[in-house]
Amino acid sequence: MTYLEQLRQARDKSQVTYQEFVLHTRQNKDGLFCFFEGTRGSDNAYYIPRIKVYTKDYYPLLCGGRDKVIEVYNLISLHSEYDKYKKAFFIDRDFNEPLKPEDGHIFETPCYAIENFYVSEHVFKEILKNFFGFSEISNEHKLYLDLYRQRQNEFHQAILLFNAWYACLIEIRNKEGKQTGVRLEEKPPKGFIQFSLESISKNYDINIIKSIFPNATEVTETDLEKKIQYLSQFDKHKVFRGKYEMYFLTAFLELLLKDSTTEKKYSQTKINFTFGDKLSNDQAVALFSAYAETPDILDDYLKSVTA
Repeated sequence: MTYLEQLRQARDKSQVTYQEFVLHTRQNKDGLFCFFEGTRGSDNAYYIPRIKVYTKDYYPLLCGGRDKVIEVYNLISLHSEYDKYKKAFFIDRDFNEPLKPEDGHIFETPCYAIENFYVSEHVFKEILKNFFGFSEISNEHKLYLDLYRQRQNEFHQAILLFNAWYACLIEIRNKEGKQTGVRLEEKPPKGFIQFSLESISKNYDINIIKSIFPNATEVTETDLEKKIQYLSQFDKHKVFRGKYEMYFLTAFLELLLKDSTTEKKYSQTKINFTFGDKLSNDQAVALFSAYAETPDILDDYLKSVTA
């Protein structure tokens, strides 16, 4: 077993990634060292094409969770000998408070996560044009865009309670140090959302949430209502959990494809495109990366770290 393989089996992922970075520097590599969340490289599909606009020499390093990226950043910052290397750190905001200005060397998404860059009306228009082949003057383009707006609004109303509840757990964790007691999947819990092209509705309440997640931190009714009101102020496709937003997009697209080949209720035109099996979150991030939004602050950040 090599030294690097031994490191990868270590428990502390931030230490592992830090040591990987150190090994790179010992080989006198010249380029941008990119530190990402995750362990599978799912964020790479979004960030790497945008990084390559500014540099062709880059080294992706996976840190684990958001906190691990910050830990790696802090570890490297302790050693002035690494100041000469170009480095970039990328994290999702999730339901956390924004980073402080002094943490400007880390890029934090202005929305919940990178998946939120994929679900705006603008991105959906790009998918209609480039994947489905419907120009903006076609009847299908207008029809499907109107459907998307309606169903997305309904989806947000249906998932608001669950987002607010989970946001309360994160706030309690950050303020009191209590673990959430919850591990979420890419999709909302089974049965929570009734999903069709005709309508989307909620099929759960707070008692059902508690029964599904019995180990979750207790959330008061007052705090939950405050969080609902707080989240309702913003563009929901930006502040709601990104993986659920991506779930909506992929599920909606799959229903459109199915309708175009079988029921033909909304259009007689068959969509000449197929995803094969159901799209996972990671696959959708890769497939639609070229059409996802790129915020100005990301461009500014990449310019600064590659200068």
